Amino acid sequence: MKNLVESLEYNTQICIKGAMYQVKTKTWYTIEEDETASYIKCELTNNKILVVIPDDNLIYLGEIINSLNYTRISSEEIEFNGRKFDKTGDGHQIIKNIEFGNDEEVEGRCTFEDYESNNNIISLGILPDKNSAKADVYADIIELNDIKII
Repeated sequence: MKNLVESLEYNTQICIKGAMYQVKTKTWYTIEEDETASYIKCELTNNKILVVIPDDNLIYLGEIINSLNYTRISSEEIEFNGRKFDKTGDGHQIIKNIEFGNDEEVEGRCTFEDYESNNNIISLGILPDKNSAKADVYADIIELNDIKII
């Protein structure tokens, strides 16, 4: 995991499950409610987001969906595409460090709720610094061996 994190540099070519991408931004985040939590988001070409959470050994690849058509079942569950997703966390994301990219390119401060079902994650986000724009992400959980640095 450490090698992956260190290898994610500006314009690095990466192959994820056979698809090629370039790394455009790399930002370290924490959660206001638990500042020991640390994770990385990289914006890739093709409107993709790569999230690496080293402490949880979790990696996911997704994309921002402007109008994620989900149904809230309860405060702990949502339904999307006929599947139930269980809440795994929520809070307020804050930037620790922008390694590369700028304030306009990276997501920034965000209020979020995360949900998981099988090998998928939905992260519902609102960006208060960007007129409360939505930052909803639908992602596939991937394995370290799914990623090759070119």
